[in-house]
Amino acid sequence: MTDAVAALVRERGGSAALTAVRLREPGEGEILVRIAASGVCPTDLFAIDGGAGDVFPAVFGHEGAGVVEAIGTGVDRIRPGDHVVLGFDSCGFCDACRGGHPASCARFAALNYRGRLDDLAVDATGEPVRTAWMAQSSWATRVIVRERSAAVIAPDVPWEVAATLGCGILTGAGTVFNVLAPGPGDVLLVIGAGTTGLAAVMAAAHRGVGEIVVCESVAERRALALEVGATRAVAPADLGAAWGSVRPTHALDTVGTQGTVDAALESLAQGGVCATIALKPGENPVLVSQSRLLWGRGLRGVIEGDADVPRDIARLVALWHAGRLPVERLIRRYSFDDLDAAIADARSGEVVKAVVMVEPAAAGAGAYSASAARTSDAAAALGADAARVPAGDALGEAPAELTALLRSGAVPADDLPALWRSLPPVSPAELRGFWRGTGLTASHPAHRLLVRHRWIGKLFRGDDDVAPIVGLDENDAPFADVETARGGASLRTVVHDGITTAAMLYDGQPIVDCFTRIGPDAVLGVMTGRGTAAPGSYFFVLERSGDLAL
Repeated sequence: MTDAVAALVRERGGSAALTAVRLREPGEGEILVRIAASGVCPTDLFAIDGGAGDVFPAVFGHEGAGVVEAIGTGVDRIRPGDHVVLGFDSCGFCDACRGGHPASCARFAALNYRGRLDDLAVDATGEPVRTAWMAQSSWATRVIVRERSAAVIAPDVPWEVAATLGCGILTGAGTVFNVLAPGPGDVLLVIGAGTTGLAAVMAAAHRGVGEIVVCESVAERRALALEVGATRAVAPADLGAAWGSVRPTHALDTVGTQGTVDAALESLAQGGVCATIALKPGENPVLVSQSRLLWGRGLRGVIEGDADVPRDIARLVALWHAGRLPVERLIRRYSFDDLDAAIADARSGEVVKAVVMVEPAAAGAGAYSASAARTSDAAAALGADAARVPAGDALGEAPAELTALLRSGAVPADDLPALWRSLPPVSPAELRGFWRGTGLTASHPAHRLLVRHRWIGKLFRGDDDVAPIVGLDENDAPFADVETARGGASLRTVVHDGITTAAMLYDGQPIVDCFTRIGPDAVLGVMTGRGTAAPGSYFFVLERSGDLAL
């Protein structure tokens, strides 16, 4: 048994009392995590208010982040000392899990809402306490979770940032990435500028969505939405007048009431789709206008952003490293013994994202400083980390900023696969002309080959007329290096890593370069094909550079 302190809620609507408890050792497939920080999410308030039934006494909290202290048998992906973000659990065996949609797991409710009674007991009395709320119960100094519900992260991610990623940010951004997938030609309406809504705004801005409109009643939150990527922010009373001839192709309802579902469906263009993500007690009946749906509109419920925890947490961390997910703007920090204040402020809307710093002694880059236990200025609390995103127009020059960051080598190589997957697809028709190239994976053999042959880019004259390697000759003149490329190449559309996008197929060797869109004049490429992924994949940036006659 391991000593711990947990925030015990004994009755419906009750306060959270810090209580000494004893925790069992991790079993097969489980890990013991020392919690450094945990968010306060509306789903926690839902549970405290009895939305999950009579589960008391219980420990809530489900946006945990911390350090792995021990592992059980059969754990092979995670090691003691790893920094992890905790998410929801799934069985791994049902059709949904095997099909890549663990958030739709057939056992989701059993694994995440019903909890367990054998994890811990009150130290003084031996009284059992229900844990594993959303597979975590992370309002505790130590928790036991299954390996499937944890994602390893880089140790440079501050704990308060890491603690936002496991549910609220995952749900908002995941719904944009995995479900709605809007692109540069689309219009996205986001109803509600809480954590999930603002995460959706950030994700959409990163993808270069044409217009991002936020509907929010609180003026300060409308202003914040504009800072993190919204193009417009309107009050609910003004939503009906917000649309001219162009209406939203996609909508995200983060509130989940009759009024917000009506507003979303009424706003949508014909053929548009709305995702609704809010969790309310009981059945929460909502009437839907069937006549609106007849015009090709769709309404879809989404749990946890249809996310896969290890895959999508890695994507969020990659975006944070690249300055594309400025969650620092949303955070207010609280000490563990101030948890009730954090809960009260989350209920009242005083704070967008309350994060409780659970374990002051947690090791690593996110170590908690008691002097900054509670601050209304998240940027000041995070110090230099807040400088990664400029104030005011946070994501306004997204393509140029991201391209420059990639070219500078500031994005960790481990983040490049997730970053590639976060961007929208490219059509072959967009890749006309000459594009200058910059290799990003300097350790890859392909990079050394390209440097040796003085590669400067690619020339796309037509779908079946591509010079895949344009280099410089001895006179520094550009030429099509047919010998190194072993011929030419062609443009096609393929599926890579779940993205259907433009790809360049070499004529003379089994290499396929796949592209996603940073902006209208920049793409991120990855080299795939037989023998190209060891060690790791080769990534590069292409930037449009006008015409080149060869």
